Amino acid sequence: MLGHLQKTGGKTVCKVCGAEPKPNEAFHHVTGFGDVCRSCGLQQVVCDGCGSPVRRLTSTVLRGRTLCLPCYRAEREKGEKRIIKERNAESMEEALAASLAEAPEGYRLVGLRLRPSSTKIWMAEYEREDIYLSRCS
Repeated sequence: MLGHLQKTGGKTVCKVCGAEPKPNEAFHHVTGFGDVCRSCGLQQVVCDGCGSPVRRLTSTVLRGRTLCLPCYRAEREKGEKRIIKERNAESMEEALAASLAEAPEGYRLVGLRLRPSSTKIWMAEYEREDIYLSRCS
């Protein structure tokens, strides 16, 4: 992901090529993968989620899979217990119908409310189905 930490010096070794840092050379830490030198960080890798080519520095390894930022967000959302999505609707009935129709897979609608200081934006709150069923049974 963008903004991986830079590490200078120390006992870091590139996870790809095994090079050790030279004085004043920055290594980058790729989340879930490890430290890489600049040249290995700029190499192209393929996202395991969508298949698009991305640079190693802008990828994240999650559960052994190399993911680009949009795929990483989607994977993280799958693991979230609760999700809040905003919907623009004129009435509560319209907002409820849209929230039920567009519910994320594996989630159940547990609440619908107006966004503070708004008359048209509704906040739909979803909870993961397995958690909902264990809590409500």
